[in-house]
Amino acid sequence: MSARPIPVPVPSPEPAVTVPAAFGGRPLFSEPVPMVRPTVPEPDEWLDRCARMLASGQITNGAAVRELEQAVARSLGVAECVAVSSCTSGLMLVERCLDLRGRVIVPSFTFFATAHSLLWNGLEPVLVDCDPHTWNIDPACVRRALDRLPGVSAILAVHVFGNPAATEELEQIAREAGVRLIFDAAHGFGAWRSGRPVGGFGDAEVFSLSPTKLLVAGEGGLITTRDPDLARRLRAARNYGDAGDYDCRFLGLNARLTEFQAGLALGSLPLVAHGLERRSALAACYESWLDSQPGITLQRSSPDDRSARKDFSLVIDPVRFGVSRRVLQDALTQENIQTRRYFDPPLHRQRLYRRFRRPEVDRLENSEALSRGVLSLPIYPLLSDCDAGRIARRILEIRAWICPTRPVT
Repeated sequence: MSARPIPVPVPSPEPAVTVPAAFGGRPLFSEPVPMVRPTVPEPDEWLDRCARMLASGQITNGAAVRELEQAVARSLGVAECVAVSSCTSGLMLVERCLDLRGRVIVPSFTFFATAHSLLWNGLEPVLVDCDPHTWNIDPACVRRALDRLPGVSAILAVHVFGNPAATEELEQIAREAGVRLIFDAAHGFGAWRSGRPVGGFGDAEVFSLSPTKLLVAGEGGLITTRDPDLARRLRAARNYGDAGDYDCRFLGLNARLTEFQAGLALGSLPLVAHGLERRSALAACYESWLDSQPGITLQRSSPDDRSARKDFSLVIDPVRFGVSRRVLQDALTQENIQTRRYFDPPLHRQRLYRRFRRPEVDRLENSEALSRGVLSLPIYPLLSDCDAGRIARRILEIRAWICPTRPVT
């Protein structure tokens, strides 16, 4: 299947705008700039594949699903890939098939679906802090939790915003403690850790195929693992626990991926490389404006790593920057720029998870600080470098109008 390059729109020349909309100027963009736009194949290509699926008479868990699993396994250099209905269901099934019991260490700074999978399996989340630079789970906090709490059976780490977690150190910790290691890789497709693709670390990694991700199926998930026996159990688990003889050996659920979703993902797979290139370029544009600004903190990656750049996020310190996150977000909304506050509140301040907070294990100070200040900006291949630069400059113009002593530089 050939992949056509995605055209990057060139904005039409506009008069220089220096007065933000919040202060009486006209909006920077006449139409809303979304947080994300999914990267999908050409309609004719997609419809042709759909027609073949309909003609085959098999529209779920068929040839396209197998083709997707094989293509992803080759792309990521892993032994096994199992397609499922969502990243969340994938996490639930991995935890069930690994027969986890008791407690599981998980970061508080993550999307709630990460921990939801634990509760659905009757497991107790042990909430730990993140590294202040990478924003991923802090291995030192994992060690401390293992030392202080009995009954931990696994570590569930996350590649936050597509930035690879400290996989090698976490694998060593898991080996020494005799516990399982799972990665919520929802954001991580296309990321590399020390020259290796994310997907082959721990006991299993679970990706999302939802519209905000680099590889898109509408909805869906992928589980990658080096363990053929685990993959065999997962394939039965996604089909209620039926391995094919109508005699269930354990409790599964309906987590099958449809042929249409698999076909969309197959059409999107050749576009991932271009998507990574564009996201990296857009991140560089944002960083060129914002990285040196007092009161703005950006997520850091190791020089040997490649982030998938699922999101581009900054953390605002209102005292040093001179503008609160809320005021900045409201002002950007008036410019027709969509933003989001991931992950605020963090898990330990959500009503469902407050009871799991253990100050004696972890005070979660970094998660608190990040969640109070994080703001994610638009990033997707169809956004031009020019427009990313305009968004970054407008952030500084908003600050300059609120704090005249801090000009745009």
